[in-house]
Amino acid sequence: MKILMSLIFYPRGGSAQVARYLSRALIELGHDVHLITGTLHDGDAQHDADVFFADVPLTLVDYTDAWRGFEQGEDPLSDKWEIPFHPSYEDKSGVPDRVFYKLTDAEYAAQLRCWTGVFEGVRERFQPDLLHLHHLTHAHVAAEQIFPSVPKLTQLHGTEIKMLERLDELSGESGGPGELDHVGRGMLSDAVEVTDHFAAISRDIRERAVARLGIDERHIATIPNGVDTSLFQPLDWSTDDKWSFLQKILVEEPQGWDEGGVPGSVRYEQSDTERFKDASGDLKPLLMFVGRFLDFKRVPLLLRAVSRVNQSFDGDHPPFNLLVWGGMPGEWEGEHPHTVARSLDLPNVFFCGWLPHDVLSQGLNLADVLVAPSYNEPFGQVYLEAMATGVPVVATRSGGPLDFVVDSGPRANGWLCEVDDLDSLAATLRQALMNGSERERRGANALALVRGEYDWKEIVRRYGEIYREVIG
Repeated sequence: MKILMSLIFYPRGGSAQVARYLSRALIELGHDVHLITGTLHDGDAQHDADVFFADVPLTLVDYTDAWRGFEQGEDPLSDKWEIPFHPSYEDKSGVPDRVFYKLTDAEYAAQLRCWTGVFEGVRERFQPDLLHLHHLTHAHVAAEQIFPSVPKLTQLHGTEIKMLERLDELSGESGGPGELDHVGRGMLSDAVEVTDHFAAISRDIRERAVARLGIDERHIATIPNGVDTSLFQPLDWSTDDKWSFLQKILVEEPQGWDEGGVPGSVRYEQSDTERFKDASGDLKPLLMFVGRFLDFKRVPLLLRAVSRVNQSFDGDHPPFNLLVWGGMPGEWEGEHPHTVARSLDLPNVFFCGWLPHDVLSQGLNLADVLVAPSYNEPFGQVYLEAMATGVPVVATRSGGPLDFVVDSGPRANGWLCEVDDLDSLAATLRQALMNGSERERRGANALALVRGEYDWKEIVRRYGEIYREVIG
């Protein structure tokens, strides 16, 4: 099959990882794939789609000029740009990607003009059997204008539904989006209208899409994201291997950052990292968080739970550590996690910053437990990546992880705590920390589950079935 994909964002988030793995897996099966995607040349090679999507045929939508305009104080979403910057599903201040529902009609029209031209250019050299569109965006309307008779499948990643839920909240508040509300809602509605079939990345997203977007249950399937099990796998690391890796990411090449937003502004001395060891020189159990510093990730809650667990032990040296991995530099919502950790005086919390995906695949081998107490995580890719490394996980009873985290019985592969419940999270962390043999058992179950059901080869097979159904 000839499959045309589109992703409006430049590479930086989970959906870009999914588009990359899915495209490559489809190509390996003999399908002809072409991906339209955003790109950004801002000094970070990982934001360059040519680098990130290497070996995938691409058409690039280059946001660099608009981004540079933003750096100089101009509006990057203005209709003055030939390629205006992409909008966002999240309402954050001080960033170039303004939320969809705060676009003016003229700015939204500029997005449509840009993407209609992009699809028109692709049509001259690629005639698809099917369009696979990531998220619900203005690209749907543009694609319908250029490819009206080509079947369209939309992959729902969940962030679009989060925006709609936020719009519903704002509609009851004074000072809400008001007359601009129709841009966000209208865009979602138009994208749904032109889609022939949907793939939701979790049962939770499927149920919320049916309820919030009015999608016919017959036209939406649940297909999870996969894991590259050749990249994410257990490594037979010794204590010295782990120690050397920790020295590299925390002391030699630090990328942690504070409220100044500068990578490397949080750094450690080798004497600081001695806290990773116990009295015998072995490494203490290590909790690990991986992700962006967004509100729904609940990183400050995790830090307060660590403080609570610390208080349950005697002495000044808690018998475990937490490594906070991630945080897109300069991006956070609510309290900054590093500021919270300092205010709580947590001697056993370390920040290593945002590091590339291939480094993460190694770094997960440091962890004894991955913990991410998110509220309504749309899917939870990093949980599966940890599980593919043989690491059990701690999640909350909400969102995508409920599809694959089992917290009791012979198939248990992690722990579930209550949402936004400090006592529950602290008790769950303590339970996981105090039983090494149970961590090993649950980690082995996690590894078996991912290898059996979440390898990208299996996920792509399921997409192939849906493609054939939609094409007819």
